[in-house]
Amino acid sequence: MSPDQRKSIESDLHAYADGMLDGPARAAVEAYLADNPAIAEEVEGWKRQSETLRALYGPAASEPVPSRLDIRRIERESRSPVLHWGRMAAAAVLLLAVGGAAGWYGRGTFAPAEPIQIALADEAMKAHQVYSGEVLHPVEVWAGEKDHLKTWLSKRLARSLTIPDLTTSGLTLIGGRLLPAANGPAAQVMYEDETGRRVTLYITPVKDGRETSFRYATLDPLEAFVWGDEVISCALVGDLPRERLLEIATLAYKQLEAGEA
Repeated sequence: MSPDQRKSIESDLHAYADGMLDGPARAAVEAYLADNPAIAEEVEGWKRQSETLRALYGPAASEPVPSRLDIRRIERESRSPVLHWGRMAAAAVLLLAVGGAAGWYGRGTFAPAEPIQIALADEAMKAHQVYSGEVLHPVEVWAGEKDHLKTWLSKRLARSLTIPDLTTSGLTLIGGRLLPAANGPAAQVMYEDETGRRVTLYITPVKDGRETSFRYATLDPLEAFVWGDEVISCALVGDLPRERLLEIATLAYKQLEAGEA
């Protein structure tokens, strides 16, 4: 199916998932899904998400909006350079220094995890959850346009970025996209192994950054490794064993560092 064909039926698919179609329109969508099992599976995922949200938050719809969710207050606080543990959605994320990577990585191996690293892991995991399961639109720019992807993301992040080649770790590049982050733009680059499991590399620019050792993050079922240097911060996220993810993170780190040299 071409992108234009998908766009023409996209609104009907969402309306169907929300139970807002009936009669001939509903029958037409059901016939279409019967012929497109991959898209049918995606639509079923939308249904499950909607049902979960209704079950969790339906009763709250009639409640007044609490002052802590006031949009002006949120905007004001988002500009603060200080990140407080109590305000962070990543409070359940555990970050630990990884000594095994320190031999080549550099100083600060056993430094305690910092709030900014927890925030980065949280952003990266949320982005991974949103896009890694997409069938038709997992990325904005596909691997076939790797040069364009590199140029585009480098320009938007105002950093010379390398798109790591992770084939030696059994991962094929799918492509990438630009995302909003707490303090500006972020790049997400997506890879896939032979079993279809996906890994994402999340990159944000930093000003006056410093080299930090690997930190390990987990928020079941996802695992992540977070690190940074003078110009970028990175988080590699995937539903993979810790040792496997560390191997991939190490390879990505070396290529990113070489690209900055």
